[in-house]
Amino acid sequence: MKSKQLNYSQLISLVLAESRGAWKRMVFFILCIAIGVGAVMTVKSFSNMVQATIQEQAKGLLAADIAIKGSWEQDEEDLAYQKKILPKGTEFLFLKELHGMAQFKNPGSPENSGSLITELKAIPLSGPQYPFYGEFKNDPDRPLQELLKRNGAVVESSFLIKTGLNMGDEFSLGKTKLKITGIVVSEPDRISRAFSIGPRLFISRTSLDKADLIQPGSRIKHRTLIKISDSIELETALVLLERGLPDKTISIRTYKDMQSSLSSSIERMGQYLGILGIIALLMGGIGVAMIVRTFMAQKLDTVAIMNCLGASSHTLLKVYLLQAMLLGLAGSLLGITLGFSLTYLLPSKMEGLINYQLKPTFYWLPALQSLLMGVAITLLFCLWPLLRAVKTRPLRLFRRNFEEEELASGNRKDRWFAGLTLSLGLAAMICWQAESLKRGLVFLLVLGISIALFSLASIFLLKILKALPQSGSIARRYGMSNLKRPNNQAASIITCLGMGIMLILTVRLVQMDMLAMLNKNTEMNPPNYFFIDIQRDQKDTFMQVLDQIAPESERSLTPLVRSHLHSIDEKLIANWKYKDKKREEWFINREFALTYIEGPPPKDNEIIEGKWWNEEQAKNAEVSLEQDAAKRLGARIGSKLTIDIQGIPVSAKVTSIRSVNWRNMRTNFYMIFSPGALAGTPLTYVATVHVPDEKELQLQHAVVKALPNITALSTRDIVNTVESTVSKLTILVDFMSGFAIAAGLFILSGSIASTKYRRLRESAVLKILGAKRKTVASILGFEYATLGVIAGLVGILLAQGLSWAVMKYMIKSAWHLQPGILIWAFCFGVLLTVATGILSSLDVINNKPLKTIREIEV
Repeated sequence: MKSKQLNYSQLISLVLAESRGAWKRMVFFILCIAIGVGAVMTVKSFSNMVQATIQEQAKGLLAADIAIKGSWEQDEEDLAYQKKILPKGTEFLFLKELHGMAQFKNPGSPENSGSLITELKAIPLSGPQYPFYGEFKNDPDRPLQELLKRNGAVVESSFLIKTGLNMGDEFSLGKTKLKITGIVVSEPDRISRAFSIGPRLFISRTSLDKADLIQPGSRIKHRTLIKISDSIELETALVLLERGLPDKTISIRTYKDMQSSLSSSIERMGQYLGILGIIALLMGGIGVAMIVRTFMAQKLDTVAIMNCLGASSHTLLKVYLLQAMLLGLAGSLLGITLGFSLTYLLPSKMEGLINYQLKPTFYWLPALQSLLMGVAITLLFCLWPLLRAVKTRPLRLFRRNFEEEELASGNRKDRWFAGLTLSLGLAAMICWQAESLKRGLVFLLVLGISIALFSLASIFLLKILKALPQSGSIARRYGMSNLKRPNNQAASIITCLGMGIMLILTVRLVQMDMLAMLNKNTEMNPPNYFFIDIQRDQKDTFMQVLDQIAPESERSLTPLVRSHLHSIDEKLIANWKYKDKKREEWFINREFALTYIEGPPPKDNEIIEGKWWNEEQAKNAEVSLEQDAAKRLGARIGSKLTIDIQGIPVSAKVTSIRSVNWRNMRTNFYMIFSPGALAGTPLTYVATVHVPDEKELQLQHAVVKALPNITALSTRDIVNTVESTVSKLTILVDFMSGFAIAAGLFILSGSIASTKYRRLRESAVLKILGAKRKTVASILGFEYATLGVIAGLVGILLAQGLSWAVMKYMIKSAWHLQPGILIWAFCFGVLLTVATGILSSLDVINNKPLKTIREIEV
């Protein structure tokens, strides 16, 4: 038999012949690849699905061609300029967005009457219809402007649920009454409801004016939507607007900018989830390598015979490599089908995160990429065990009892070739998936370190087990000895299972630490309410209401001044030289909320440079900067800082730099001025109040009734909103991490299947010697429980270290030991491993000795 004599049909015949009787191993081979490919296909299809939705809704994402957003209403001069430079046919729509407190009386349940924070969107009744692009859906299906006439309000369904009101009922907003005339079904330019504090209400600009909610210093977003005519290019219009509008604090965006920004966010999320898919695929590759190694070890006699008949190593490699690649192809196709099927589950998990209907669609490009990755993984991980197997010499036939199931070690050249091929192949594939050489290599390095740590830890723990004195229980002793058998693959199983446990547990631990950070802490005694937009002449009234409802409450009333940076040490912000414009521009041109304090620094503010002013120095113009703000501005002690307050420059000398605990749920500031610096400036007040839980709603209703323009923000509502969003994101990560766990379990099942005949023979001998099924099951149970215990311990330890690093260096918050979740993860890992192992070994437990011996003899 010579390589040149074998044609394609003969190769196929040999492949089919070598596949007989090995269907179980082939099933596990296919499933290992299918899980990894399914993970990659799911992520890529999901990313494409979201991207396609964004492209379809491109202009609807902004509801216009161009949107100008700012904290101040545009003046007549700016509006005149826009109308002058943009061609005839250009349409403008002016919107206002703010928070407001709705007061309601529930007709069916008077005790449930009260107030509720809402997100208001005010639409003009005359002029162009909102939106310019996209579809605003409401019930009843009538024009929005028509429903908003005569003090009408179109509300989200959650507003009706929380207030108990119905269509046609009235509620108060500020100094006016509104009637519910419709329900919002969908809103085109509201991409996500993830961080919404209250339900959305649409009202007219006229109704907003009647409500008298907007006072000097009120926090409000002004949006100008522009629909340009066909006679001017979008880019040209953008350049003209940017050139003629000098206010750098406003944001000018086109629908293409919006699309690009969203696409980048989705792409980053896809890359992160794709990493989990790649991990599952690599684990599948490890399973494939184990199965091929065991399969080829049992084929060594066949290889030796074929060598005797003249088959070369090259011919044998072609036969078994073709067999492996066909199985890899089958696994990849199954994985593509699985991945596409799972995309039907993801839209429900994204509910609330993306405010668009996602429709699963089959995309050929992700399918082709997933197929190529599955086939490539098969090739990379099969190559080395096959190269070792085909080197088997004919002499094995005469000494096989001494070489049972042992592959040739291969020469140094072969080992270098296989290792280099695997490394380069993995690097190329991961960089392709990461779409960046740098990100790909970093991920490969981190993955390599993680696998090395898992392997070393598992080998170390297995060696400790071997060194321990033997147990008196035969089941335990025999189960432990199974871990020492040749080709036991214990280290690989522990690595894969531990990696899956580590991924899921790390995400869960970080999530719990973040929620603990938000909810903490009785020691800090944080306020449970923020009251904003309190005017100078309302200060006394507010304090009176507070004293009536909760005289014992802890409270603080802080003056608030809104401003922009003008210069630092005579360097004008208008001519600022950026080192990294993309990262710095938002901070330099943002609106700053300032305050002044006469007494000592606020709680959780620590002076790290300079000195805080005393009573005499407070009359001077001095300012204290937060350390990050000082670094960004290049300010130091003695620098001169000038701010712009409604067109009036105000200067002060930097006399101290502070570190601030931004997570204390209190009012914190980048800049705190001395009273002498801001004397006579226009200001409002923000109050923080801590009252007993049972008085929260009573206080909110009383304040809103007395001062309707004030907005009450509950810290509990804020924390609940963040918790909900974090939980939804965690579900996505858990969903993808589950692929890694599944890959580890299939590797365990494949390992058991690959040693089936050895286990059957051993169980038959044990049963002949008098062992019961219970004894055999106990032996296997001890073996699998040990694997689960080691995988759980290693996964938990590394998850602890990884979650600590994330909290300390990325989130920069306290890390907490979570014994409850650790015990749960450990028990879950052990039980899952034992259950999978026992279910995969039922024939070993149940088969009668005579049947087993006959099957082996055959």
